[in-house]
Amino acid sequence: MFPRAFRARRLGCVGGLLALAVLIPAHALAEQAAASFDQDASSLGLALQRFGQATGLQLLYAPDLTADQRAPALRGRMSPERALSALLARTDLAFRKTPSGVIVIYRVKPAARREQEASPVVRHAQEIEPVVGLEAVVVNSGKRVETLGLSDASVQALSSQMMDRAGVRDFDDLTKLVPTLTISKTTQPGNNSINVRGVGTYSYSIGAEPSVVVVIDDVPQAFQAMAFTALADVRQVEILRGPQSTLFGKSASAGVIYITTNPASDVFAARAETMLTDDHERRLQASITGPVSDTLKFRLSAAYSRYRGNVFNLATRQWLNGQSDLNLRGKLVWTPGDNWAITLTPHFTRSLASCCVGADTYISPQATQGRAELSREAVLRGIVPGPDNHFARYDVNARGNASDKGVNLRVGGTVGSWRLTSISSVNRYYLYDRQDTDATDLDYSLFAPRAPRGGSANGGYFRIRAENQEVRLNSPAGGAWDYVAGVYVGRTRSERYFVRGSNSLGDYNGLPSLPTTNSTAYSRYLARTSSRTIAAFGQGAYAVNGNVSILSGLRLSHEKIGYRFDDLGNGVTYGAPDCSRVSPTLPVETCHSDTALSGRVGVQGKVTPGVTAYASYSTGYKGRAYDLTSSLTTRTLVTSGPYAGRPIADAIAAQQPVASETVGSYEVGLRAVSPDRDLSLNLTAYRERFSGFQAQSRDDATGLNVLNSIGSLRAEGIESEFSARLSPRLTLDGAAAYSRAIMTDFDGAACYFGQTAAQGCVGGKQDLSGKPLFNAPRWSLTLNTLYRRPLGGDRLLELNAGYRWRSRVVYSLLQDPASVEPAYGVLDVSAGVSGQGWRLTGFVGNLLDARFAVTRGRDTQWNLLGADGQPAMATHWKPARDSGRHVGLRLAVDY
Repeated sequence: MFPRAFRARRLGCVGGLLALAVLIPAHALAEQAAASFDQDASSLGLALQRFGQATGLQLLYAPDLTADQRAPALRGRMSPERALSALLARTDLAFRKTPSGVIVIYRVKPAARREQEASPVVRHAQEIEPVVGLEAVVVNSGKRVETLGLSDASVQALSSQMMDRAGVRDFDDLTKLVPTLTISKTTQPGNNSINVRGVGTYSYSIGAEPSVVVVIDDVPQAFQAMAFTALADVRQVEILRGPQSTLFGKSASAGVIYITTNPASDVFAARAETMLTDDHERRLQASITGPVSDTLKFRLSAAYSRYRGNVFNLATRQWLNGQSDLNLRGKLVWTPGDNWAITLTPHFTRSLASCCVGADTYISPQATQGRAELSREAVLRGIVPGPDNHFARYDVNARGNASDKGVNLRVGGTVGSWRLTSISSVNRYYLYDRQDTDATDLDYSLFAPRAPRGGSANGGYFRIRAENQEVRLNSPAGGAWDYVAGVYVGRTRSERYFVRGSNSLGDYNGLPSLPTTNSTAYSRYLARTSSRTIAAFGQGAYAVNGNVSILSGLRLSHEKIGYRFDDLGNGVTYGAPDCSRVSPTLPVETCHSDTALSGRVGVQGKVTPGVTAYASYSTGYKGRAYDLTSSLTTRTLVTSGPYAGRPIADAIAAQQPVASETVGSYEVGLRAVSPDRDLSLNLTAYRERFSGFQAQSRDDATGLNVLNSIGSLRAEGIESEFSARLSPRLTLDGAAAYSRAIMTDFDGAACYFGQTAAQGCVGGKQDLSGKPLFNAPRWSLTLNTLYRRPLGGDRLLELNAGYRWRSRVVYSLLQDPASVEPAYGVLDVSAGVSGQGWRLTGFVGNLLDARFAVTRGRDTQWNLLGADGQPAMATHWKPARDSGRHVGLRLAVDY
């Protein structure tokens, strides 16, 4: 499908990457720091509690595992692994240490126990022939350590191994494994939306909050675009579905994406990995970790990736929709005492993206471009529109170049029997963007001699500065109350500079607009917002008895928001000095403070030793918003209504801020694990209702589409995840969802282009009540199977297949039928061979060569009313990264 030049150069690059991988120095394994023990023989539960106090390690196990069991005396100085092995020696229990350092204790079969005792060093051998059932999945997104099987929330957890097998390399790839997660892409990364259960963000203003927050190592990301990069050195990703405002605040009304990176290790280790595909994707990443002294350890990781893109620009002879990422992260952990740890984590990310452009899929013969009504042939010049077209003509390449740098400091330790944690973070983010407004390479100075050469472009920059501080306290283990409580203080300052003008982002040499199809008007502004939040929260469970717990949580938040908007083209300013209520013609509100209460109540019960169930009701909150877009640069006068004779921009500003959005969610869930741990099943049913839904709608006062608080929406459905160990060598994992996300009250929405009265458009408005949200599939499914077979010696064969399918969606909130994406399914397969310290994997992505888009719709850059007065049609698509078959090879080396 694409040109295959430079293959020799690509192979040479791979050779260089492999050479770098093998040059990383090897390090011998070192024992974990020893601790002193002086414990008398006692009950096992008490012995484990004393062990945790002596080592500072977190232990995770079901209370019934230690019932009626005794532990021997433990004295002397030894490693924690040796000490814990001694405590469990006469039981049917075993333990494992998760990558985050949590010790998970579980019951094993007698045969497995004997094998473990006979061969204590079994890391690679366990991969060759696992000896126990499915591992317990440990999650941290509830701000306390728990197993997924005991979780009282709808959480899907993805381990690094699971993501590696499924080809999840970038944030966008998470949709391969999470049915209820979708990502909507528009023109550039700053306008992307993350959606959970069909609900996301429907505004492009820096004065509006997202509905889904991304949290990395306990630090919330202030801007969703910060998440759209490679998932480098990631240990686990947890997707919390439904409102999570009690623990995560106002930007989590629809859900949370909780990302945990790999920790520093007590032993020296290094890893290098390289990857190459035949559609020009390259990756190289490496990490090294280990101790510096008995009290200091470190981790350093670096990752570079580059994808060429999948739309070829015939005007500039360059590929678009590609991305190059550089990720650097460090961790320095100091343990000044047995029960305290201080972790410093700096990071830097640079992303160079040519996102996001489309290619025409259909142009009717009578369609023309611009006020000069240029013919289809004159505009396309060698492009043949079709369902698999990957060629376009833009005289400005799309750009979305970003840098993200910051540092967080985590201090954790025990105070008596309580666990105290402090997390401080500072982050700076910058995104420069540019797009081709008229989406052609036409020179409009030929039709407007005063205009600058070329066409129209738009862009500018985003600058985000965020500081966060959270202090929380976790309850002692083993008590009736299991809770976390804390306080949070945060400040975010955002800035958006925007120009819609010439290709160089200048003006039109005095012209108010260009003679494009849409008469592109000149606009230039600088918007600044500030947000300060302080909150107190608590959430936990009270054990009524051994089988029933009462769930509760509460968060009280107070925030102050404000903005300043400088219309640089017209010399008008709103919000200066701070909180000014003055505009040229109308009083406005440029600052606002609000207090909100959100919470959660529920009950959880143990049905059998392996089955738990819960029911809960949660509320969420999304703060007030300001619509700070180019609409505030429109100085034409309102022609009727209460604002008649006033500039449109002043009328819009006078109606702000937009009211807050709230949600109430009912949820019931079932978590089940078979006695032999060969099968696990999670089921969740939910019903959410959002009120004051923030979305673009037609404003009766100004006649423009602006951000409003309109009506309500409802999301309801059933989610499931399962894992099955079908044999010692074969496992099957899957997730499925039925999700119905609809607008229940949205009368007054704008009409889609060309919509007629017969199709519901009356007076420029339509009623969308009962219609689905955009990019919200009703049905979705993922399946992944893994087969392992020993090849002799230390070699292991792994065969993996993953399939994902989703039903049709509409990519336009206005329900434009031209934006419908049909149902599609994608099959990925891989085969790998590994040995002690290395793994080589070949894979085929999209084996069946399916075609699908990240968005599609009507191309309104064309005149859709022909010169003969007959309707015309023009559509385009933005092909997904995995649209089309591709083959790749990946090599990983561990030391």
